[in-house]
Amino acid sequence: MVKLCKILLYGLSLFHLYTGFFGNFETFFQRFVHLSFVTVLIFLLYPYRFKSKKINGLLNGGMVALSAASMGYLYLHYDYIMTERFAMVSPLTPAEMVLGTIFIFLILEATRKVAGAALSIIALLFVVYGLAGSFLPGMLSHAGYSWASVVDLNYLGTEGTLGIPLGASATYIALFILFGSFLAKSGVGDLLMDIAMGMAGHARGGPAKVSIIGSALHGMLSGSAVANVMTVGTSTIPLMKKIGYKANFAGGVEAAASAGSQIMPPVMGIVAFIMAQYTGIPYIQIAGYALLPALLYFWGIGVMVHLEAVKLGLSGVPRKDLPDWKGSLKKRWHLLLPIIVLVGLLMLDYSPSYAVSYSILSILLFSSLHKETRMSWRSMLEALEDGAKGMLMIGAATATAGIISGMFGLTGLGVRFTALLGELSGGHLILALILTAIASFILGMGLPPSASYIVQVAITIPALIGMLEADSPVVAEHAVLLAHMFVMYFASIAVITPPDALASFAAAAIAKSNPMTTALTATKLAFVAYVIPFMFVLNPAYLMIGPTLDKVLAVISGFLGVIAFGVVFQGFLERKLNWFFRSWALVAGVLMLVPHHLLNMVGIAVIIAFFWAARKNRVTPVTNSDKTKADHVM
Repeated sequence: MVKLCKILLYGLSLFHLYTGFFGNFETFFQRFVHLSFVTVLIFLLYPYRFKSKKINGLLNGGMVALSAASMGYLYLHYDYIMTERFAMVSPLTPAEMVLGTIFIFLILEATRKVAGAALSIIALLFVVYGLAGSFLPGMLSHAGYSWASVVDLNYLGTEGTLGIPLGASATYIALFILFGSFLAKSGVGDLLMDIAMGMAGHARGGPAKVSIIGSALHGMLSGSAVANVMTVGTSTIPLMKKIGYKANFAGGVEAAASAGSQIMPPVMGIVAFIMAQYTGIPYIQIAGYALLPALLYFWGIGVMVHLEAVKLGLSGVPRKDLPDWKGSLKKRWHLLLPIIVLVGLLMLDYSPSYAVSYSILSILLFSSLHKETRMSWRSMLEALEDGAKGMLMIGAATATAGIISGMFGLTGLGVRFTALLGELSGGHLILALILTAIASFILGMGLPPSASYIVQVAITIPALIGMLEADSPVVAEHAVLLAHMFVMYFASIAVITPPDALASFAAAAIAKSNPMTTALTATKLAFVAYVIPFMFVLNPAYLMIGPTLDKVLAVISGFLGVIAFGVVFQGFLERKLNWFFRSWALVAGVLMLVPHHLLNMVGIAVIIAFFWAARKNRVTPVTNSDKTKADHVM
């Protein structure tokens, strides 16, 4: 069984490498082959474990056999499905009804095993909604569809399970996961941590700043918040606690920094890839639009941890205990070349699949430049195996999200939701954005960011696009981009937002702190992520769209505004601030975020005056042994 799993894992990775180098197969074939590997592997690697070994054997073997049968039918009858059959028109045969029903059940169960029950339950509710529409009242009512229509949509077409979300997973998401796996095996992760430790470890509150820099660098490549926590956090969280940060703060810093992996170019998690599929905007353009918001996000966390370090009088790690990052960079700089290859190919307008495939090849070539970094056959096989395992959750989740998206389109609920958002917001954009953000959090509970985003592609995004198209010409012109980016942000930060904050809970386990307290701390530290989506919708200059003056003001007011809000949240600069000074900083921050040139410049002047007043009245930074100074109020 172990050998079979390894063969299938290698097969899944090699299938994607082949299509990356030589081109994808036809859409339907590419997707169901990918899903076939994913489904069978999930039931092999995540077996049932009841008390009875006989029951376990029957269930596990039965699930694998049913997966092979339902997927095998699609392979054997591929020509008929593609050339003779008309989707949603040709009647289903008895075999197709039975196998299609089994197929839907298998996808939901596989998703439950690797991504939790929430997504499967939501998909099941949408299926029930499609069947029971004629019995529902008001705006929820529709003609209703037969079970045959549900099976046809999700088993024999490319609008449901085998739709756009799975298409993204089956083409370049899988390859980017492989890219991250090969990079990890090449040792680039250790190099990035050495660089982060060497650059920031000695600074005040150094380990927290290392966490931010290390998570930003590592997250650029992994795109996974939880994976970031479990790699970077195992080093930085104990160090943060050692120099004096509280456990919940240390965990919150790592969780917040790791969540930035979802929005930090060039990889940006997998949501950006799915966005490229839905919007038609090239991925490299999306990454370019996302760069300034991502930098503001990490800058905001940095401001918060620096002020906390000053407040507590914390120092950094002694330089003698830090790695020689310059030496590490000198010896292993070549390991960073594949990242340059990836970005370069994307900027030259090569497809993501082509760019990342040749970037994987470059990892093998560049790592072999020095004997100590050369990848062995064993490490290559481990990279193929780890990469394939990383595809399983994404593959299953995107397939199930496709069920939701397909049923939403089939029933026409999207049109009615658009009308409802307009009615509830009264046509006011700010209120519509707030309602969309709330809906994003509710719909995203218990879901991976990718699945949360896909659900909202069907529900909230069409409604928001309608609202944006009625706004100013600049906003209307970029309505599709702004709506998708807005929702992507709130889908991404769900990993640190209570009650379902996976990255925060993972960090709490390492920090040995209260999970909910850690999640609330991470939410506070990541305050920029909750503000920046509103900023770039109201002022697209934050996405580097528009005249040069707008962009320059966005950069200046953005970075200064984040400092202002950090001071407000921490209530501290060089001493504890009273309500007057905190209000002063708040006013400056608000003025800098309003999309108006004059108000931005006034805000910049106000915050400069604030800093001058603060420095004029500064005192010696407080220490843990001098609590009286910490209580001194300006």
